[in-house]
Amino acid sequence: MDPISQEEATEVRLILEKFYGPVAKHWDINYAIYGHLGKLIVKSGKCTTAMHLVPRPWDFSNPVKWASKQVRLAVIRYFKTPESQHYLICMKSAALGMRADFESASLGL
Repeated sequence: MDPISQEEATEVRLILEKFYGPVAKHWDINYAIYGHLGKLIVKSGKCTTAMHLVPRPWDFSNPVKWASKQVRLAVIRYFKTPESQHYLICMKSAALGMRADFESASLGL
């Protein structure tokens, strides 16, 4: 495997800092970190798919009309959104559950 360049490590640290704060600046970026980052993306993708299907707030109009419109809009949201875009809340919740994985990987464990 090719070594991870300093530039690549810096970019990964910047991503991880968004979720874990300044402590990520001191993590050793290795291939295990990349593996966990991939798992984080997969986990948040599952959440994002579900979030597309969540109805938006009720506007106090006709409930049947509102519900049928929400179903149509949910399907449209699901198919219009590129798979690479994830809801921020999904990324943060997935990241929260994986903090120990990233810390262990940083230590080479």
